[in-house]
Amino acid sequence: MYKVLLVDDEPMIREGLRTLLEWESLGYEVVDTAANGKDALLKCEQYELDLIIVDIRMPEMNGLELIKTIREKGGNMHVLILSGYADFEYAKQAIVQRIDGYLLKPVDEDELMDYLRSLKKELDQEYEDRRMRQNERQGNVEEDIKRFLTGHTSGLPAAPLNWKEYELLLIKTHEHSEEATAGHVHMKRRLSELLEQSGVGLALIMEPYLLVLLNKSLANEAFNRDVYAMITDACEEMSPEFTVVTGDNAREFTLLPAMYQKALDRMRNRFFLEGGKIIAEDHATAVNDDATRPDVLGVAEKLYLALEIVNRDAIRQLIEEYAVALRTSGSGEAEMKATFVELLSAVLDKLAAKRPEFPVREYRIRIPELFREYRYCALINRTAAITMEIADSLDHSSADTQINRMIDLIHRNYKENLKMETLAELFNYNSAYLGKLFKQVTGENFNTYLDKVRMEQAKILLEQGLKVYQVAEMVGYANVDYFHSKFRKYVGSSPSVYRKKES
Repeated sequence: MYKVLLVDDEPMIREGLRTLLEWESLGYEVVDTAANGKDALLKCEQYELDLIIVDIRMPEMNGLELIKTIREKGGNMHVLILSGYADFEYAKQAIVQRIDGYLLKPVDEDELMDYLRSLKKELDQEYEDRRMRQNERQGNVEEDIKRFLTGHTSGLPAAPLNWKEYELLLIKTHEHSEEATAGHVHMKRRLSELLEQSGVGLALIMEPYLLVLLNKSLANEAFNRDVYAMITDACEEMSPEFTVVTGDNAREFTLLPAMYQKALDRMRNRFFLEGGKIIAEDHATAVNDDATRPDVLGVAEKLYLALEIVNRDAIRQLIEEYAVALRTSGSGEAEMKATFVELLSAVLDKLAAKRPEFPVREYRIRIPELFREYRYCALINRTAAITMEIADSLDHSSADTQINRMIDLIHRNYKENLKMETLAELFNYNSAYLGKLFKQVTGENFNTYLDKVRMEQAKILLEQGLKVYQVAEMVGYANVDYFHSKFRKYVGSSPSVYRKKES
């Protein structure tokens, strides 16, 4: 939208012009109004205006004086003059101040729309010309900087950045393939817009990375957060996952190549870096040359046993300790991924041999997920997640143990409001699946089994001489009539008759 300021000393005319047209449909936005020339000058400083519509006669500073002052200050926005019929000849003097047209009061709606349509074509062309010139200049600057950073020039760029300080960032987006960097142009464009709007730097494409040069240090935490938010904004549509490192900051443009090399060194270690922040520290792996890499089959044996007894703590600990041992022995990203794939494959081989009924194939097809992880911690978590799912399946297969726990819970808590959904959540099962297992083991549906336990306890309490309503409450029935019907169904007589017979 092109920004418009309306200037007239008569409030009725100002508001009339504001509401006369559907400005936005024509490509314009009335950002403000002014009552006189002095007020308008302040608004010109406040907004980046594309068009002023100004009355020729106003107190304090008339329209011609306003236009002259604007031009002297370097303002090059377009101008339409409003004038009464008597002032028309006077208004023609404004031609030396580069105006775009005259509108006689009262303003004719069609005439104003014709002016605005014609002006929009000029504004569109001016915008395109500026954009092309800016892109050309920007492209030249970027190529000069790239050559300077990579040492492909013997001296400084023709127009080096003249900032008080510099901070260099490298960004690696994670698209799960090195070739999938087509979105870099889009991300660079968006990032350049955000940096330009904030006046804090510029962005370049240095495949396979995006590079950012900032004109202030990231030592300021608020600025650090703002820059990370800009990067997130630029990347989120094409590649929401990324790693960003800094090559530190300096006060000399000549130090940029060294900063670039430092950022490259940090980025090469990106597999072991955290996400969610700009990395400003070195995270080199502490390799122990004397460290013996654990035998993958030995670890697989331990992991298999931990799965057999469904010891989730031991499972997680084994995976984390193995990852640390691999890292300490000098394994990099590719080797670690291959080794964890080998580990899971060996565990599944053992399960297939010992438990022919276990759905091994269901988990084998999950193994390629490990290759798509791009962080050390994520690789550990993905391996643990798949292994825990195997543990859950094994836990489900031990139906007798789990159902015996449920039976024990029912016998100890029969008077509580027990429901299958609640118990399924406690035992970490799907409620329908748990109900099926329960019936397989006990031969009864859950609710039937619960009712029978309650009735057996009710019989004991009635034999002790307790009143029927007391017994009903003690075995979990708030409604005495409902208890009567349940008791008769399972015992064959009413609670009262049963008590008399047993007394």
